[in-house]
Amino acid sequence: MHIEKNSSALPKAASLAMISLAALLSACSKPNEASSSAAGNAAPQEQSANPAQRQITDALGRQVSVPAHPQKVVVLSELDLDSAIALGIVPAGSTYVRGQSNFQPYLAQQTQQVASVGNFGQPSMEAILALQPDLIIAGSMIDTQLLNQLNQIAPTAVSFARGESWKSSFKRVAEILNRQESADKALAAYAQNIQQAKAKLADQQGQTVSVTRWTANGPIYMYKDSFASQVLSDLGLARPAQQQQAGASHSAPISRERYDQIDAGWIIIGSSLPPEQQLNELNKFPEFKRLQAVKNNQYFAVDASMWTGVGGPNAANQAVADVLAHMPKS
Repeated sequence: MHIEKNSSALPKAASLAMISLAALLSACSKPNEASSSAAGNAAPQEQSANPAQRQITDALGRQVSVPAHPQKVVVLSELDLDSAIALGIVPAGSTYVRGQSNFQPYLAQQTQQVASVGNFGQPSMEAILALQPDLIIAGSMIDTQLLNQLNQIAPTAVSFARGESWKSSFKRVAEILNRQESADKALAAYAQNIQQAKAKLADQQGQTVSVTRWTANGPIYMYKDSFASQVLSDLGLARPAQQQQAGASHSAPISRERYDQIDAGWIIIGSSLPPEQQLNELNKFPEFKRLQAVKNNQYFAVDASMWTGVGGPNAANQAVADVLAHMPKS
């Protein structure tokens, strides 16, 4: 009887929460709806004459009216958070790194004042509403229903498509935020960093690098169009032949009997554990110790949330630093 009473109360509580959220969304949407309607009915010259708004084309090809100078931005992906910070904007809120309850460790200092608005792929509408943003950058989101809900809170733009280059995605974030000049400077600084790093890695040019992430079910490796692959390619490094699948995703977990699939000249091991702890765990497995890269002591552990995620200039420069810290320099 007690269980039945609780179970019947839950739907009522959920219904009340949904009604409350719907009311808040309705209240928030009215100004935006009016603004959108006015923009939609205005002549093109009238839209461009409004200094407070700009028209941009997002990653889905949608025309979105965004603030010319946004004051409070919420971002919903790792790339958006990294990119905004690289452009000199600290978002009011952001979703956490996928699969974790924290922001990217390499952005720890820059995100101290950033509020959490839920987990990756599951943003909290209540948390976003509470921040009262004037712009939402929604990563690679394609869920129409969710996008419509977000757009009732604030203008919402999708910043990237999975598989495109991180540089193209970064430029689109800059366009959304009206920070194109800052983007050009950030990309120029990255290019200079790459040039200097390649000179230091002259003896490693063409070396193959396996990019892996250790999970509870075994290691996975990243496909050839992933963020990490793009940075390694810039450095003159290559992915091994068995890791040339198209796309920015990753393989299924690999059994110990097939660890040869993660072997290469070098192995980069993405982990949420401290590097030394992760390597100590792996060295307990004979199958791991038999890999050629391990025999040659050419493997190292890194932050998985950065190396196997989708990053911007900060992540790219940190990846370069990681490689320089572990590979022999000329």
